[in-house]
Amino acid sequence: DSRVNQKLTCVTKWVCGETGAVLEDYQINLFFPYGREKVKFTKAEMTDIKDFGPPGIKLMGFKPRNYLKWEQNCKPPLFLRPDEGQVKGSTTAFWALLEEMISLHKIAIARVIYRKASVPRFAALLPVKENEKDPWDDKTGMYMIFLPFSDDARTLDFPPQPVADDEKIPGLIESTRKLITALVGDVNPESYQNPALQKHYRALEAMALEREEPEAVEDELVPSDGFQDIEAEIKAIENIVKEIEEPEPRKRKKGGARSAGAKKAKVAVVVNDADYRMLAENNGLKSLKVPQLKDFLRAKDLALSGKKADLIERIQKYFSDQDVS
Repeated sequence: DSRVNQKLTCVTKWVCGETGAVLEDYQINLFFPYGREKVKFTKAEMTDIKDFGPPGIKLMGFKPRNYLKWEQNCKPPLFLRPDEGQVKGSTTAFWALLEEMISLHKIAIARVIYRKASVPRFAALLPVKENEKDPWDDKTGMYMIFLPFSDDARTLDFPPQPVADDEKIPGLIESTRKLITALVGDVNPESYQNPALQKHYRALEAMALEREEPEAVEDELVPSDGFQDIEAEIKAIENIVKEIEEPEPRKRKKGGARSAGAKKAKVAVVVNDADYRMLAENNGLKSLKVPQLKDFLRAKDLALSGKKADLIERIQKYFSDQDVS
């Protein structure tokens, strides 16, 4: 309370909806529907049902290390080390257990309760030891990996994914392979600074020193010579992508909020024949996008199927037929 600088105590009271009287604990019952009956429970019984024991880790047994599968790691693990300050003698017992588990290639199965009234979980205790040769193995202790419940592990049916096909899009696989080969190199991420973070630091520095503009940040991830070495590969992929036909927009399902009102009338797209003729004569139809080409074909009641090259050829044929007639 800001007036007396004392801690506040939260008090909850239940009021009867019919009489408005304050209900005591013995007047409040909880129930669970079972068939047509209501099984009633008191507050004390509900507390006992939710109580799984005091928080802690209870050792249940040991299993071979190869029983632990990588797909069972479905939750971020915790790292355990002994605390001699809270439990005397825990360090000696912990290191002895760790050494024995490593020598026998075993993992421990434990029952874990985070806090009071929390749901217990089973976890695997994976022992690890510091390896001087590997900088990533710089810890000695046990990883507590939470094991999934039976209904958490299930088999998923993944739909088939499209695969690049040179017959449908000629040259795409080879051009992409060249681009990836040119981009991949011996790069150590630790030797580069985060440009976004450095820009933020420069802005804070400019505010602290009352500068008008923060210093410019050089993005070290951009090659000094640009993309000159892979310019040909990028150009080849751009040309292939331009030839791909854009998918038709999905049709809205009938019903919904708009179905009750009046339907919107389709707006006719007006095309200028002179502009399209000039582009066709100067080989400039390639600069247009597929929807623009389809607008012209739709206005002339011509077919809209095919790739971009087919649409261009159809427009050129339309003007050539107009000249003949």
